[in-house]
Amino acid sequence: MRMNQKKRDEYRVAGNGYYHFCTEGLKDALLFYDEDEFAFGMRVVGLIAYNCEITVYAFTLMPNHIHIILRGNGKRCLEAFDLLKRKVSARLVTDGHSPLPEDYWFKLVKIQTEEQMRGEIVYVLRNPLEKNLATVGGYLWGSAWLYHSSMRTVVDGIPAGSYSKRQLERMLLGRDIIPDEWLMHPYLGLLPGSFVDTSLVERLFPNPKDLQVALVKDYEMFFQTARRLGELQEFSKSEISSIVSNLLQSRFSGKSLRDLSEAERGRLSIILNREYGLDSYQISTSIFIKEIIVRQLLASKELR
Repeated sequence: MRMNQKKRDEYRVAGNGYYHFCTEGLKDALLFYDEDEFAFGMRVVGLIAYNCEITVYAFTLMPNHIHIILRGNGKRCLEAFDLLKRKVSARLVTDGHSPLPEDYWFKLVKIQTEEQMRGEIVYVLRNPLEKNLATVGGYLWGSAWLYHSSMRTVVDGIPAGSYSKRQLERMLLGRDIIPDEWLMHPYLGLLPGSFVDTSLVERLFPNPKDLQVALVKDYEMFFQTARRLGELQEFSKSEISSIVSNLLQSRFSGKSLRDLSEAERGRLSIILNREYGLDSYQISTSIFIKEIIVRQLLASKELR
């Protein structure tokens, strides 16, 4: 609790800018147990965007945590977290689950360059793919399906102003206000097109292919963002194979693994460990050298 108060004081004075807002990942419980709770989560993200005056550019609701790319200041982000925590906790209790822990917290990472912003966006939108929850752009509980997509014009909803105050209070668990023109959806809760500003993502990834390739292939950007957030990520065998192929093309003049010298294999091992977090076993099986040699390479002061 004391650490959270220290962070709260730090966040409160953070200036206006771009941030990656990420809630803690619950270990033994979930934020959202079923589709109705995910739909409620969609409404909550809209609520914090409107009531806390922050601009949401991208977000993903995972079963046990939430990622949001936004623009605002630290004070507004604290208000957003407090509102989100209160609403999600109330819904959990209503549905018969335990409330969020009293010391439940979040991270607020300042985004300072366009390159970092690209990495943060890829990380947020790729999360469902990484956890085998959906295909790229096919995850409903977030903004991934909005960019460069006609789906937002096909999926329709009912304006919030069409509902009575009592109906809205029941859907929002309180007397909160959202714009009358925002579209409520019977399954998705609140259409993200009502409150997500897609212009930033579409400027940084100017066409659908740019965005799709980044989400599927830009492993380095994804891993570096995960490391900044202190989150562990694992690559599949096919992804590791793709990483090795890309490195051979970009850093070893397109050589095949078979043609690499002993020194080049050593350098490749270091790159895989430092830049992608692969361990000695993963490196050994992906570039076909004995694991004991990899361990010696990673421990060698000369290569550090």
